[in-house]
Amino acid sequence: MSIEDILQALDDECREECREIFRRAEQEARQIMERAQAEAEAVRRARLEKLESEARSERISMLYSARLRSKNAVIAAKERVAEEALREAERRLEKLRERPDYREILESLIREGLTRVSGRVVVRVDPADRALAEEIMRGLGLDYELKDDLSTLGGAVVADEAERVTIINTVEERLNRAREKLRMQVSKVLFEGEAVAAAGGG
Repeated sequence: MSIEDILQALDDECREECREIFRRAEQEARQIMERAQAEAEAVRRARLEKLESEARSERISMLYSARLRSKNAVIAAKERVAEEALREAERRLEKLRERPDYREILESLIREGLTRVSGRVVVRVDPADRALAEEIMRGLGLDYELKDDLSTLGGAVVADEAERVTIINTVEERLNRAREKLRMQVSKVLFEGEAVAAAGGG
């Protein structure tokens, strides 16, 4: 083999090794690129899912806040209307004794109290109602003691002789009961609203 043939063989061998090195380098580069793209896609999807989750949470939070504000506004409006009605009722009750049917009203309140006690009874009224209450109690034919040590717009407090059972049946107490009933109704509205929201209906 001539020297030229030897050199040519070495050159061919060198070229072949270089091509193999380039081929492997290209293959590794493709694999690295594919892994990088896959990782980038995974990161992109994770970020997108996180942003979508945050957006859903923000939307739900804003919706809940809006519903809560709306519900509170409705409740506040109802309470204002009801309180105004009660204040108007109080203003009218200040003149309760001027009504022509006040005797019937007082007697009804006393009779209602008497249904809860027995035996000798103690009836307390405002001094302004003493004469009328005396007339009513005499008409009922019961054993009673009448006291006028009460300060009220109308009505009476009825108790048994030992005053272990006391029925407060004044107009002020009736208004307080009305206020309590109003609070229960407002609570009912609030509870029903929350129940509907929890069921996904409102």
